[in-house]
Amino acid sequence: MANSHDAESSVKAILRVRFGRTGPALWLAHLDLMRTFERSVRRADIPVHWSAGFNPRPDLVFALPIGVGLETCADYVDIGLDDPTADSGMLVERLNLTLPEGMTALYGWGMPVSHESIMSRIAAADYLIEAAGVAAAAAEALSQSSLMIDKPSKGRILRVDIRPLVLQTLTDGPDRIRLRVKAGSRENLRPDLFLQSLVLYGQLDSAAAADARLVRTGLYLTSQTGDRLVDPENNPMPDEPADCLAFRQEKRA
Repeated sequence: MANSHDAESSVKAILRVRFGRTGPALWLAHLDLMRTFERSVRRADIPVHWSAGFNPRPDLVFALPIGVGLETCADYVDIGLDDPTADSGMLVERLNLTLPEGMTALYGWGMPVSHESIMSRIAAADYLIEAAGVAAAAAEALSQSSLMIDKPSKGRILRVDIRPLVLQTLTDGPDRIRLRVKAGSRENLRPDLFLQSLVLYGQLDSAAAADARLVRTGLYLTSQTGDRLVDPENNPMPDEPADCLAFRQEKRA
């Protein structure tokens, strides 16, 4: 799967699609999710650009991997197009007809081709976490100066401090918090690792952590000039983004 779009290639435009997943689709691993999108793009007859070589692949670049069991209403995939005149709204409608149960393309828009991929520009992510006692556990854990956990990495276990990766937390009740963390290819905190730290440092029950509901509600890019992410105080975490709420209500109907 490609990680960037080559402006010198025959890709003419980028269709950026915001998508969500819930229900049965939660249990797709990221590689399976990528393959699902590949099949859906082909079936939707989207004018996607294909790579050259003996094993051509459709030009799809996902913003950030999605772990098994993670619900989302704020993820993005960039689709490289051969036809710059294709109507974005029509392509999204056709894509929705081919996506499996639990997955929805929320909307899409055209983007110019760039050497810098969306994956390389991800800086932060917002999550909603629901688990019994999670608010008190987060407050206790985040009062610590460091949160050392064991993190699997390329076949090894690394001992890392995740405390600097936590940018902001907000409490909505004893069993519901919102979390903003650093995310991307250089620094990234998965919500399951954050829950692991709450078990170790916040006395969160391990069964509650295992049963937690995790929703990715926002992704944030660095600016084109490479500036740092704007202060979270000027970009507050949404309680329940309109897209998330509408997506969930549609899937319950």
